[in-house]
Amino acid sequence: MKRLIAVLLLLFFANTLVTAAGIPNYVTTGGKTYFCEKMNKGLFNVKITLDDGTILKVPFGKVDSYCCKGRLFERLPLKCAGAPEDCTALMEYITSRNGLRLYKYCEFGECGNLCDNTYKKAHEQQAFFVFQDGKFYLLVDQKNAPTVLPFFGIEVL
Repeated sequence: MKRLIAVLLLLFFANTLVTAAGIPNYVTTGGKTYFCEKMNKGLFNVKITLDDGTILKVPFGKVDSYCCKGRLFERLPLKCAGAPEDCTALMEYITSRNGLRLYKYCEFGECGNLCDNTYKKAHEQQAFFVFQDGKFYLLVDQKNAPTVLPFFGIEVL
């Protein structure tokens, strides 16, 4: 009898987890949110297929936020060296704590100088930012990463 109850509880919790994993995909643009079953991200556009079969193509520059396969991306101000003041980018939400939210920004870029032979091929560069109420709060760098990331529950190697 105890085994039967344990198996039934296990099946119940497994079903709950599978249901929770069905997070819908959506795109928010121009104050409207479009829920979709299928989403294709290209280089310049995101193409979504709505429930009625309509295909909507939205340029990434007009996307305010989107959620794809359980990963949330939001348009936030970009505070990097060389970035203009009004520059924004889509950043991936990682976690939050005490009203602070940690985001990851990824881009592919080249770095170095051909003249002094320090050139590297294009590779992914990541930066982590902390925002509070949608406003820039802190750039996570080599100096503050050992204290900031454990605050959010991320282990630093």
